[in-house]
Amino acid sequence: MNSAVIVAGGNGSRFGQDIPKQFYKLNGKEILSYSVSTFCKHPQIDEVVIVCHSDWIEHVKSKYPECIVTVGGKRRQDSSLNGVMTTSHKTEIVLIHDAARPFVSETIITDCLAVLENCDGSAPILDSPDSLIEWDGKSTFRINRPEIKIVQTPQCFQKKLILKVLSTDIEETDEIGMVLETFPDSRLEFIKGSSLNNKITTDLDLHYFNNLPD
Repeated sequence: MNSAVIVAGGNGSRFGQDIPKQFYKLNGKEILSYSVSTFCKHPQIDEVVIVCHSDWIEHVKSKYPECIVTVGGKRRQDSSLNGVMTTSHKTEIVLIHDAARPFVSETIITDCLAVLENCDGSAPILDSPDSLIEWDGKSTFRINRPEIKIVQTPQCFQKKLILKVLSTDIEETDEIGMVLETFPDSRLEFIKGSSLNNKITTDLDLHYFNNLPD
């Protein structure tokens, strides 16, 4: 059984709006609704769990009755852990997705699941469009750009593995990073991501996606 966990617990502090970004309207629909619809319609996804802030729990339950809704935690990994623990006891595969990535495609979901058959975790990645350096405040080090990748979501794992990882005290910005910190020898595979699957973080991002052609 495959379960999608959509993490929508953030407060949108970087977004510059008076409500969390996942509930802001994009072309007349909540940002959250786009990914919910994609996962719910995917033939390989058996259930969708939404993790949200306690202040929004009733709103999410009312608006997305087809989904299971649970409350988030203080940290990203706390929210992800709550979501994974809410999935069915029959669940073997978990896909963890950012609610602020509304345009995840069916192809990305399918490809992540396909490669996961032979590894412990998978995720979509993109090449970095910018040159990169490492700077510690005093010294500069060159980074070989072709070897650097941007990691997107959904990040997909065997449920047993990601439960172990999320139950640790390691703090990272995403689950792939946590897996690499906890079990560095894990077998990870990556598939081609998409610029349309980029995360909405600022008001400028919202403006960009609002003005995409239909």
